[in-house]
Amino acid sequence: MDEQSFERYLTFSDADLAANRDGDIGAGQKAKMVWSGVWRLVVGPPTAIIGVVVTQITDNALVMLLGLGFAGFGLYLTWRGFAFLTDTLVARVAYVTGPIHKKLVRGKNTTSYFAEIGPVSKRITSLAYTSLPEGTSVHLYYAPACRSLLSVEPANVDEPRPDHPFGPDSAHAWNRLRWSWVVITVGAVGLLVGVHAATLAQPVHAVGVETTVADYIETHGKSTSRRLYIANDPNDYTPKSESSYDPIAPSFYSMIGKPVVIYTDDGSREIIAFRVGGVLYATDWYLHPEHKTVFEAATRAIVAVLSLLAIVAGVVGVRVGFRLQTLPARPLYGPPSVHKPQSVLWASGVVLAVAILTSLLLLVLTHL
Repeated sequence: MDEQSFERYLTFSDADLAANRDGDIGAGQKAKMVWSGVWRLVVGPPTAIIGVVVTQITDNALVMLLGLGFAGFGLYLTWRGFAFLTDTLVARVAYVTGPIHKKLVRGKNTTSYFAEIGPVSKRITSLAYTSLPEGTSVHLYYAPACRSLLSVEPANVDEPRPDHPFGPDSAHAWNRLRWSWVVITVGAVGLLVGVHAATLAQPVHAVGVETTVADYIETHGKSTSRRLYIANDPNDYTPKSESSYDPIAPSFYSMIGKPVVIYTDDGSREIIAFRVGGVLYATDWYLHPEHKTVFEAATRAIVAVLSLLAIVAGVVGVRVGFRLQTLPARPLYGPPSVHKPQSVLWASGVVLAVAILTSLLLLVLTHL
């Protein structure tokens, strides 16, 4: 396949390739990378903040974990945005030689196509997937921090001799370290959230309301939702299933119009017990208030333990990543022009410090 075909299928120009062969990033490529970095830095931090806030407004351990996952995704976007802008400012091109491999990923309703060359993966069209030759050896020029494909050319073209030195091979630097720092950061936030939430676990403080049942609505789908309305209150209460009470409660529909005493935990609208017709129907938490303390402390401790394991895994990843930086590049990616990778510890440290400080600030603000 000739150079023009690569340009058409992988979306770069003659001017881009000429700049990349000289060890520089083309003007058009810089504009695209700035946009890629800016939108990620705009979306990433708020996403991470929302994830942390979610962990603070829920008592559910699963929702806490989902919030931490959301925060991790936001940190990953932030890291990627930082990487795009770093590549744009430094304007260093990494260069490797390797074969093209095509990959097809089928989703539930969509199919995605990718071209993989060395450490870089680029999404392509179905036409490009069909036309690109599998296994053909090419020279690849890419941005080392964000691993964005800049241009390629057939491997039978003479190896470039740039006026500017080529940048580091990201297979030895950012690629191995970015996920480690994200995992460490999310683990640190999760550990703080889990430990703090576990210390706040409290027994049930039952509050009773004497009233009349105005309406009851039950909706069935993937799960069953229950809403009970009382007189002179537009907001609904949430009863559990009839079998959750001791003794087994009568149908809530049969209670419409009847006087009841509803018991909830202080600050909650979940019905843990109710009295109707002189009979008390109670859940375990009403009968044994201390069980709530044990449950909440245990589930939040699980979040803390999982977060601690994430920190350990991230530290191991960082150590392995820095150790692998001292090894020579793999033969597949190893032309003479690939220079020794640069350390990214300072950049990683900045991202980690900002993330942790932001998280601590959120913890303080959410408890004022």
